Formats: sequence, C-alpha cells, structure tokens
Amino acid sequence: AIKSIIKGDIVHITNVIYNLLDNAIKYSKENLTIEVETKIIGNKFLLTVKDNGIGISSENIKNIFDKFYRVPTGNLHNVKGFGLGLYYVKLIIEEHKGTIEVVSSINKGTTFSINLSI
Repeated sequence: AIKSIIKGDIVHITNVIYNLLDNAIKYSKENLTIEVETKIIGNKFLLTVKDNGIGISSENIKNIFDKFYRVPTGNLHNVKGFGLGLYYVKLIIEEHKGTIEVVSSINKGTTFSINLSI
C-alpha cells in the first residue's frame, strides 16, 4: 500500500503487528526470513506477515486464537508465554471490524493475513 489511513487505536494496532513479528522470531529456525506486505484491495487494507519458521500443524492451527492456548512442544520449553498473544491479536482485529486468517505448514512457515477497512 502506498498510502492509506486506517481508523483505529494506534497502540493496539501497533501491538498486533509487534506480536506477529515477535512470534515469527520466537518460532523460527536458523536463517529466519520475515516478509511484511501491505496492499489496498478495494476499500480494504491488507497486511500480511509471512515467515519461514517452524510452522503450525493443521490440528493445532484451529486453536491458536483461543485464550491461553499454546501449541504443544513436548518437553521443550524454550519459548515462554501465556497463550494470550494471538488471542489478543484476533480480539483487537475483530474490535476494529477486521478479519485475520492464517496459513501454515510444518517446517515451511506461517502467513498471517489481516484485513481492515480504510
């Protein structure tokens, strides 16, 4: 997107973007790549955050926006958290009358797509 104005809470929208970037870093492997893209499609602002991290299985992806849900990692506890980040992200996007979608594959990465009205 070259230039667009989103009506929303700057603190919360900033936190949403920070959370998605932070998760991409925390759940990455070596040679991390993060792509952030913005587009205007009709009267919608589209933000995508794509990484080449560890990915999320299809059985876990349906729960990632649930409050307190954390993707099981077996006995590995190298990433700390409370399972609130993506719950918060979805809540904020929905409060702004937007949508969020996720596509992921194990060992190939994850893409989050946010649509907001402009």
